[in-house]
Amino acid sequence: MENLMQRFPEKKYDVTNYIESFCGLIWCPCMGWQSRTLILQSEEVLYKRKNLCCSGTQKRPYAQLGSVELHDACCGLCVTMSSNLEKVNEKGEGGIKPFFGVDRPYTEEICNELRARMEGRGDTAQRRQQTFLLEQVTKLTAELPLIMANRGIQWPPSGGVLSKIFPGETPALKTFAQLYNPEEEVKFETQSWQVVCCLEQICGCVDRTVELTPDEAVIREVRGLDRASKIERRPYAQIDDVNKEKACGCCVSMRAGELVEQPISNATGCDEETITQIVEELKRRIEIRGNIGQMKKLESIMSKVDDLRLLMQVVQHELGVDMQYPPSQMGLPPIRPHSKPSENFPTREFEVTNYCASLFCCGTQKDVMTLENDKVITKSTNCIGENLTSMPYAQLSSVDEARSCYCCRSVNGIVPGCGCQGTKVTDLANELQQRKVKRGDIAQLRNQENTMLNALELSVRTSSVLSKLGVQYPPSQETMMKEYGPGFTLPTAKDGYMGEEVHVGPSQQHGEKDYGVTNYVESCCVCFWTLGLAGCQTQHLHLGEEEVTLTKKDFCTTSTMRMPYAQLGSVDVESICCGQCFNVETDGGTIQPKCGCDKQLTDKISEDLQNRKVSRGNIAQVRMQENLMIEMIKLGVQLDQLARNDGVEYPPTQAKMTEIFGPNAVLPQKQAAPIVAQGSDPSLMQVIVPEGFGPGQMFQVQGPGGGMMQVQVPQGALPGQVLQVAAPVVVGAPVQSSMPSANKDTE
Repeated sequence: MENLMQRFPEKKYDVTNYIESFCGLIWCPCMGWQSRTLILQSEEVLYKRKNLCCSGTQKRPYAQLGSVELHDACCGLCVTMSSNLEKVNEKGEGGIKPFFGVDRPYTEEICNELRARMEGRGDTAQRRQQTFLLEQVTKLTAELPLIMANRGIQWPPSGGVLSKIFPGETPALKTFAQLYNPEEEVKFETQSWQVVCCLEQICGCVDRTVELTPDEAVIREVRGLDRASKIERRPYAQIDDVNKEKACGCCVSMRAGELVEQPISNATGCDEETITQIVEELKRRIEIRGNIGQMKKLESIMSKVDDLRLLMQVVQHELGVDMQYPPSQMGLPPIRPHSKPSENFPTREFEVTNYCASLFCCGTQKDVMTLENDKVITKSTNCIGENLTSMPYAQLSSVDEARSCYCCRSVNGIVPGCGCQGTKVTDLANELQQRKVKRGDIAQLRNQENTMLNALELSVRTSSVLSKLGVQYPPSQETMMKEYGPGFTLPTAKDGYMGEEVHVGPSQQHGEKDYGVTNYVESCCVCFWTLGLAGCQTQHLHLGEEEVTLTKKDFCTTSTMRMPYAQLGSVDVESICCGQCFNVETDGGTIQPKCGCDKQLTDKISEDLQNRKVSRGNIAQVRMQENLMIEMIKLGVQLDQLARNDGVEYPPTQAKMTEIFGPNAVLPQKQAAPIVAQGSDPSLMQVIVPEGFGPGQMFQVQGPGGGMMQVQVPQGALPGQVLQVAAPVVVGAPVQSSMPSANKDTE
């Protein structure tokens, strides 16, 4: 079983480009030597640039690094690392080139470290954690009804019992058959295609491969006589839109957000079959493995945890346990802060053709936006071809509504009609905003908060039942070894929402704040260049509970940008002009209040944005999900103890499943125990029980020193489970934690 909650130590790398710094020193000695540093923290990476005249810092969560890849040039002699910290453009310019740009081992080490942290603390890790959570909570929806049926507890309870347990409004109750509804995880195989236009091959010696792996999409490209290589990869949750474009009747190409920014086609450009196959498969994987799939999993988990909470309340009532919640002495947080964290929307269609643009296509241009429940689809057709774009609401970083020339209205660059359809633009902007909030990053965090507090309540109620029945928790070490294997570690009483190992208060509300961030220089320039017609521009920054709003306004134009904190990217202060001017660079724009010299105000804005980004953005989602995992692991052990105490067999027989859950009930399988924290003891190493090996059998692994050693499968261990075993000490060599592969014992 893989490690679902990885921890990483802080690391620091000098990535100064000596050639760039030397050239800068020669051409402008007053700037001095420019240094660049990467600091890899537990949740974020810091990229610092500094010389005598200016300095800047980017601080990004690992989930927002984009594609971290090495780009080769000069026949593989030069190597550059590209990411959202600093990208390599189509000409091969930019990127991070440590030292002289030829130190491949050092650059590869940085690249591999960033990739590991992206996978362990980013979108891929969140998806795997959600899969585990859904499997775990589904197991509990089978185990608790079995315990209740064994005790003869009626479900659904009678009206009299319901009125006692729920004196107010009675919640909707599901039958056992409706409660236990296992969802099978869709599995994907790796698929790849050679996609290159014949003209690219002839003129640019280009080779390109599109590869769709189970967790991410990868574009590998080699071009030119020097065989410069370029790789772009994105987890499916980070691919915002997928386009299929048709032109000239038969030419077909595709785009895919930042993964494929420039259109690519195959063969002569008319290979519609291959392009359609790639686009459809990519869309399917984005919907299942991307933000849409994550949202559906979170909603399913939230619903199941809430159902379990209701079941446990009935168990408490039948056993005569005090049902007050929260217990006054525990000081627990409030119950379910969000009454409706996410909701479903009907499909709506907007005709958004710009008549002026349509004139360039002989009046044949037609643009239609279809707002579905989870994504927005834009279809553009004209006499030349068509373009179809699909984007999940979670990838809709901002909803920007603008007014120009007194009456021309637009939203996210879309100008319907002649530009004066203000009512339609307002309606479209409101719809996009509501769906972005209720089906995007904000809804994900709110769902996690509600689910976490429901799980906490369920854990407290379960503990009271165990205490009433005199059931030991935590179980003895012997019991845990037998049931879960030696690699399993039960979270302690301190672990959990209120504990120290977990992130205490990972998500917080900060209230609302307003800042006047008018840039006086920019405002005067607007007034000057419009001959005073536009007046002076004002800028206002509003920090809401879930997103930031930046409004720019003058007599002629108004623009509003609304962006969730999870999409802000870096929000650190940058200084220029020898440290006299300051601004905050974000993915939503630059904030430079007053004349740009008010460091105190700029620092305050940056600090507020950073706090909200951490506690209401990607980092908060990861931390909240890890808290939830620990609570669910503890709940699983608690119910296992209760089942053993009552003599309830789990997994049950098919006959028992049919009796309790109906004739179509799927028999649950025993799950391997998860790893929730990475071990740091150098005297231990981790090995995986290979397929085909059972308790008592021996297999061979390679130790840290290179020698072979034998490991015996302990009782209760399952194939694929991770074991911790003593690592052999090699004289003269340090002992390191490893994950060696297993081989069958041939002796």
